[in-house]
Amino acid sequence: MALRMVALNRAADGRWFARKGIPEDVREDYLRLYGHKREAQLKLAADTPKHEAKARLGEWEAEIETRIATLRAQRNGEGQPLTKLNAIALAGRWYNWFVKQQEDDLGPPKRWRDFSDHLVWNVIYSEAPDAYHENPKADPHWEWAKEPEVREAVRPQIAELARVATFLASEGMALNKAALALFVDAVSDNLLLALSVLERRANGDYSRDDTPDSFPQFTDGPVRASGVSCWELFEAFVMATKPAPKTVNRWRAVFLEMQREFAEVGADGITEDAARKWMHGLITETRGASTVREIWLSASRRVFGWAREHKRIRQNPFKEVRVDVPRKMQTRENGRSFTAAEASTILKASLEYEKPTTPTERTRRWVPWLCAYSGARPGEITQLRGSDIEDRNGLFVMKLTPDAGTMKTRKIRIVPLHEHIVGQGFIELVRGVGKGALFYNDSTPQRVSADPLKPSRSRADTARAHLGTWVRGLGVDDPELSPNHAWRHTFKRIADEIGMPEKMNDAITGHTELLPV
Repeated sequence: MALRMVALNRAADGRWFARKGIPEDVREDYLRLYGHKREAQLKLAADTPKHEAKARLGEWEAEIETRIATLRAQRNGEGQPLTKLNAIALAGRWYNWFVKQQEDDLGPPKRWRDFSDHLVWNVIYSEAPDAYHENPKADPHWEWAKEPEVREAVRPQIAELARVATFLASEGMALNKAALALFVDAVSDNLLLALSVLERRANGDYSRDDTPDSFPQFTDGPVRASGVSCWELFEAFVMATKPAPKTVNRWRAVFLEMQREFAEVGADGITEDAARKWMHGLITETRGASTVREIWLSASRRVFGWAREHKRIRQNPFKEVRVDVPRKMQTRENGRSFTAAEASTILKASLEYEKPTTPTERTRRWVPWLCAYSGARPGEITQLRGSDIEDRNGLFVMKLTPDAGTMKTRKIRIVPLHEHIVGQGFIELVRGVGKGALFYNDSTPQRVSADPLKPSRSRADTARAHLGTWVRGLGVDDPELSPNHAWRHTFKRIADEIGMPEKMNDAITGHTELLPV
C-alpha cells in the first residue's frame, strides 16, 4: 500500500514545513519516547529544492507512521513474542549484521572510541542512581545499569545508536512491546563489544572475533523471503558505490517504503507488474508524477540495475516501468532564473556587509556575487576554501574540486574570477581568512554520523541553506524560484543572450569539459 502523505507547505520566510497529528490513543507513549505529544513537525531550510523537500517529507512521514504503528502494536499485544533466550539469539544476529555494516568503511579508530565513550558516559552513566554517586566503590562493575528503571530509560537511545529499527526491517520482523524490550536490552549488553571489535578492525586487527559463538541459536523466528531484502539491497549499493550524501538521504524514503511494501517477497520476488502497480500508486495529490519519476523510479531503477549487474538479484523489475509526467504550466517569464529586479535586490543587500567578519556575513557578502559571475552550483561555492583561490599568471581563478566537498560531476573545474569580483576586494578577503573554509567555521572537526545510510549534513550545505533563508527574507520569495540555484539559470540565460559560445558556457558551469586556463 502506498504511503499517504501529509501536505508540504512554505512558511512566510520560505522554509518548508509539515505537520502530522499524533493519534490520541498513542500520545502518552509518543511523548515519553519522542518528546512530542499532539503533533510531529518537519522543518526544512528555504533553500531545500522542492523535489528534495518532498523526498525528505516522505522519509519523515514514513518514520512517524512506523512509530505510531509500532506503539499501537505494542499496546495491543500484537507483533511477535520472544522468549528471553530467543531475544539474546536475535541480538546475536543483530551483532553480526551491525559489525558487517561498518567493516567496509571503518574510518579511524577514534570514531569507535568516541562512539563507545558517548554510549558509556552520555547514555548509560547519565541514568546512574543517586546511591551509586554516593558510594561508587560499592558497585565497581555498574550492576545498577541492568536495573529495570535504567533499562527503560536508555532503550530509546540504545535502539537509535544500534539501528534496531533498520535491522528489524531488514529481517521483515515486528516484535510486540515485551519482545522489543527484551531484544533491545540484549543489544544493549552487546553494543560495546561490537564497538570494540570495530575499533580493533580500524586499527588493522582482523583476528577472529569469538563473541558470535556465545549467542544461542534462534529457533522460532518468522518466515521471511529468501534472498536479499529491498533495504539490504540499498545498503549494499550505498556501501559499494559511495553515492553523495544528498543522494543517500533522498533515496532512504524510497527503500524504507519499498521494504514495507515487499517485505514478504524480498527484492528478488518483485515482478514487473508489481513494480509498475506500486510505482503508479505512489502518485497522490501531494506527491506528483514528476517526483515519483525523478526520485522514486530513478532510485529503484538505479539500485536494482546495479544489483542485477552484480548478480545479487535475477532481474530488474523497474527497468521497463514508465511514469508519464504532465507538462507543467510555466507562469514566470524568466523561468527559473532571476528577474533583473530580483537579482538587484540580492546583490545590493550583499553590499551592505562592507566588512564581513563571521562566516555567515562572508556568505551573504560574497556567495551571491560568485554565483552570479560563474553560474556555479551554490554548494560548490559555499564549500570553497582559501586554498582553492589561485593566481595563475596574473589571472585569479577558483578551483572547484571534490576535495572540498560534494561535486555533482565528481570532476575538478577551474573557473576564472571576474574582474569585478577581484575589484571588490575578494582576494583581500581570501588572504585574510587563509587556506581554510571561506564560508563556514572549520576550526573544529565536524561530528560525522556513524550511519552511512543516514549521513550528516555538511557545514557547506548548512551555509547554503541559511543563505537561502536570508534571500527569502529580502522579499525574493517566489515559491517557483530557488533562492540560490536560480543564479545558475540566470548565468546561462544571460550567456545565451550575449552570444557566449555554448561550449564555453557549459565549461564554466560544469556541463561538459573543463575550461582551459
